[in-house]
Amino acid sequence: MLDKEKIKEKIAELRARFPALDRAVRTQEHYGDVGAGQQAGAITYFGFLSTFPILALAFFAVGQIAKVYAGAESDLVEAIDQVLPGLVGDGAGQLKIADIERAAGAVGIVGAFGLLYAGLGFIDGLRKALEAVFMVPEEEQPGFLMAKLRDLAALILLGLIMLVAVAFTGLIRTFSANVLDWIGLDQGFGWLIVALTLVLGLAANTVLFFAMFHLAPQKDTPKGPLWAGALLGAIGFEILKQASTLLLNATQGQPAFQAFGIALILVVWIHYTSMVILYAASYAYVRATPADSAEPPVGTHTGG
Repeated sequence: MLDKEKIKEKIAELRARFPALDRAVRTQEHYGDVGAGQQAGAITYFGFLSTFPILALAFFAVGQIAKVYAGAESDLVEAIDQVLPGLVGDGAGQLKIADIERAAGAVGIVGAFGLLYAGLGFIDGLRKALEAVFMVPEEEQPGFLMAKLRDLAALILLGLIMLVAVAFTGLIRTFSANVLDWIGLDQGFGWLIVALTLVLGLAANTVLFFAMFHLAPQKDTPKGPLWAGALLGAIGFEILKQASTLLLNATQGQPAFQAFGIALILVVWIHYTSMVILYAASYAYVRATPADSAEPPVGTHTGG
């Protein structure tokens, strides 16, 4: 029979010897202590409700931008595919671009405000979840009006970061392919383009996660832990994207998929993405908080 006390002592010894293991355990403990799993469920709910309106609003806006920038629509489709792989397209079981565009055409100015409100609901859920993970005291949380203004700014900023990142990555990928073709190395060195695209994708996602973390006030949280958490989130998100094909295949073979179709895939994807975001935030919080500190955690205040 195993001695529980000896097991605990061994685990404690390993945690003391390996700081990375200690941070991993503390991250899991913090994730559970603040109810991040339930928070991820709330984000999934709001995210699912706002996805289709936001897609329509995005195509409505891009339809206007396309009048001066012809590549706007293709950049948007690629940006959507970066966040929701396989959701939009012309294949079986995918949301048809033409259907979204028809919905976008009916949005209009008045409808745009309603759709924007749906997106703000998602940002609001994400902000509250991050405030819980970073343990922001209630007195430091923004009031209703300020919160909505910050959510609006965050919605615009995160969208711009994503579009700019996708456009920049696409430009670099195309330029690299042309250079390799020009010097005659396009056949044997195509992996360089794949590697470069992956690195750029990780860099863009790291910036995106770092910006996300600032939905919660980060007055005194050191930048280092935030960047470390953002990088971890970017890696997790990239792994999730690479595994998306398996996810799509697994869900499409289930009876539930026959009943709910793309909605089931969307719910599963948003939930896993929400978990990645909150695990990354938990890791950033743990990195910023000494393990044996008796003082209030870094990034929190007691007032005054």
